[in-house]
Amino acid sequence: MTNASPLRLALATNAGFSLSSALCMLLQPALVGEWLGIDAPQILQLVGIGLAVFATELAYQATRQRVATWRALLASAADLLWTIGSIVLLLAMPQLFSVFGSVLVAAVAGVVFLFGAWQLWAAGRAHRIGANGEYRHCIIVETNAAADKLWSVVSNIGEIKNYMPSLKRSVVLDGKMPGVGAVRFCEDQAGKQWSEECTEFNSGRSFAVRFLSEAANFPFPAKTMRGGWEVRPSVSGSQVMVWWELTPESKLLAPIILPLLAFQADRDFPKIVQRMATAAIGKNGEAQTQSSGGVFARLLPSFC
Repeated sequence: MTNASPLRLALATNAGFSLSSALCMLLQPALVGEWLGIDAPQILQLVGIGLAVFATELAYQATRQRVATWRALLASAADLLWTIGSIVLLLAMPQLFSVFGSVLVAAVAGVVFLFGAWQLWAAGRAHRIGANGEYRHCIIVETNAAADKLWSVVSNIGEIKNYMPSLKRSVVLDGKMPGVGAVRFCEDQAGKQWSEECTEFNSGRSFAVRFLSEAANFPFPAKTMRGGWEVRPSVSGSQVMVWWELTPESKLLAPIILPLLAFQADRDFPKIVQRMATAAIGKNGEAQTQSSGGVFARLLPSFC
């Protein structure tokens, strides 16, 4: 994640606005009701509680060491729902609020919409690299398997299906050994198919692939797409870095595509690495891992 500062600022500012609104509704529901032209203090306090929870989530995300852009995407979706709900309420029940109350509801809806748009833009900006329209997501997973043993599993690129349940098939075409020029064919459980050509292969350390996005049936919304794995020793055993870089078919979709990719990667790849680590340690290391709490894999908050 190259620049998370705009996203942190958007989340923190939204949190401040939401918390201020929540406090008004919780502490002065009668006054807020007077502004709106309604007499519903309990409903306003319930809305205030919801806003306080929302503000807490925003503040938490803004201050995390590693911002989860997919959670920012959810926040923007909530802001959009608030905006739509306000418009529907004003159009369907125009007599519900006073004139000033209607203006206030519309003004708040406008501010909330701007916050949602700001967060959405900033989520995409957090993944953007350079000015050439490319975006990146990268994760680091730590495990207690030794780096050399884990590399023997990671580098066997045709066997990824054994550790990734979403894949139905993966194979290196033409019977080639893993290395530069080898092409891995993959098919997921939904029947989507794609191929990846190995462009770098550093024995004992890392490999990179180029997704063959020029294929007619390429299933991902990207003009170009690359990715790679790197295994390096750590105090606990090893760290695995997995990364993706892509140029979306539409730049406008980047703030949605990248957070969704981040969600899937953050959710799935620690489990994938754990399965790989279990295979790497094998039966010879079973007693040792059981005595130390078993094989683990955890997502680190580091940027990469």
